Amino acid sequence: MGEVPAPLRIFFLMPHLIRHASFSAALAAILSFSGAALAFPQPPAQAASPVPVVTYSETPARTKGDSLEVRVRIVIPKGWHIQSNAPLDEFLIPTTVNATGDGLRFGNPVFPKAKVKAFEALGGDVAVFEDTVLVRLPAWRKGAAADAQATRRALEKAKVSVRYQACDDTQCLPPKEIAARYVRQ
Repeated sequence: MGEVPAPLRIFFLMPHLIRHASFSAALAAILSFSGAALAFPQPPAQAASPVPVVTYSETPARTKGDSLEVRVRIVIPKGWHIQSNAPLDEFLIPTTVNATGDGLRFGNPVFPKAKVKAFEALGGDVAVFEDTVLVRLPAWRKGAAADAQATRRALEKAKVSVRYQACDDTQCLPPKEIAARYVRQ
C-alpha cells in the first residue's frame, strides 16, 4: 500500500490526539494538516486599529490654587477619524469627555473646531476629528483655596474617559468608551 495523504493520516492519529490533548488541539492539528484553514475567507486588512490613545494632564500655566485646566489628548490612528462632539447627522454618535474625581468638580469640555469632510459612504458632509485632538476641561477642587499640590494629586486619581465612534472612509464602528491615562507634566 502506498503513502497515505496527509489529510487522511491525521484521522488515523485522532484517537491518540483526543486521549492525550484537548479537543481544540486535535481540531487545530486536523486543520493544519488538511489545509482547511486556508479555505475560510480572511477579513480585509485594516490600516490600523481604530482605537485611539487617550491621555490627560493638567495645563501647568492654568493651575491656580483650587482650579486647573485639564488637557485631554486623543491620538487617532491613521486611516480613521472619530465623530466630532457635534455631528451633522443625528444618527452619528458625538464624541464626549467624562470626568469624575474625589473632591473634584469638572466643567464642560471645550472641543476644538471639527473638520467637515464629504464621505459618500456616510451620505454627505460629516464633522470629524482626525490625527491629534486636544480637549480642554476646566476643573475645581472643593475647599482647596490655595493648595495647588493637593489639587494636582486629586487630578492624578481622577477617572477621565472618552466615548467616541470611529469610522474610516467606508464604515462606522459601534461607539466605544476608553479610559484616559494620566500623564504628569
